[in-house]
Amino acid sequence: MKLPLSPEEKEKWQKQYKATTEALEAMRARELMNMTEEEAQRQIDLLCAEDPVWRERPDWSGLVEMQRLFQQATKK
Repeated sequence: MKLPLSPEEKEKWQKQYKATTEALEAMRARELMNMTEEEAQRQIDLLCAEDPVWRERPDWSGLVEMQRLFQQATKK
């Protein structure tokens, strides 16, 4: 494909993109409507992290770390 696209080519690609997006959205909607409760729960479980994503560290400050990184950057 050559760039830049002509207005006609751009319109063609936009129409194809829209049609593909709509088809994928319709397919996903059908999948969700036909999903059993068990399958839905399994999908939700797959999204959940095993370990907590955020770990509290009361002895740590992001601001202090940022200042340290800025200080290192200015030394270079």
